[in-house]
Amino acid sequence: MDAAVERADMEIYRSASGRQVIQDWCTHELERVLPTADLRTVATPLGPTHLTTVGVGPNVVLLPGTNFGAATSTPLIAALAGAFRVTTVDLPGQPGLSCGTRLQDNLVAQHRRWLAHVLGEISGSGQPPLVIGESLGAAVALCAEPGPHIGGLILVVPAGLVGARVDVRTLAATLPWLLRPTRPRAGRLLATMASGAAILDANQLTEWMTLVPEHVRSSLAPAPLPNPVLSAWRNTPCQVVVGARDRIYGPHRLADPAQKLLHCSTTVVPDAGHLLTHTAPYAVAQVASKLSRLVGGAT
Repeated sequence: MDAAVERADMEIYRSASGRQVIQDWCTHELERVLPTADLRTVATPLGPTHLTTVGVGPNVVLLPGTNFGAATSTPLIAALAGAFRVTTVDLPGQPGLSCGTRLQDNLVAQHRRWLAHVLGEISGSGQPPLVIGESLGAAVALCAEPGPHIGGLILVVPAGLVGARVDVRTLAATLPWLLRPTRPRAGRLLATMASGAAILDANQLTEWMTLVPEHVRSSLAPAPLPNPVLSAWRNTPCQVVVGARDRIYGPHRLADPAQKLLHCSTTVVPDAGHLLTHTAPYAVAQVASKLSRLVGGAT
């Protein structure tokens, strides 16, 4: 790893024992829910990166959001695996099974280099993969170099287009959770983020979100990416997907920049909030199937 990356690194885990607790939880959950998945760790410019692959079909690469990874994305993985070969990437600098250091500087260039390496590890024959980015994962996906090696982008409740907006209700649920995490406080935060929609993996997410603030220094939502980085995707098939009740990246805030900067439309999922992939994962899978047919017909 070069000197610039070393200067920017920040350890996310509060202790070595805390890191072990988080990683043991993730390993156990993947073995429980996805027993046939191929689990492997590859060397990348940002350190060891964990890949979870399941399903058969066209390649999809899933980049989860803040504080989430493969072990906490199983509803969407299951929805996609019916039609795709899904590889979920634990982001370096987020709690999970990848490197526990977080970049602070030169994020676009470093993520671009990292994602090029990861896609090289995943891509095989056939049409180029779709990249699905959720929240923080969407901002990371947008840092990639556009080109024929990426068939299309699906940006779910995406960061990177606009800044996060936290309302009073979300803040009131977040601060007590950060200060003294308990299951009730984690459950309240999740319910607030879901905006009343039923969370399919509520028990697992509540357990996870009780562990995270105890053992991990959580990251903030990223700032919007520079316009030239975003507008470079105008010739790539792209779709934004957002819940109608998203409190952080509402559809009324995303639709205009998505159209102007990316030249893509926005799919709004009724009765869903920010935890869209945990309350309506098949809505995202349907968008992926449509975009895959479009990309396949154009190759």
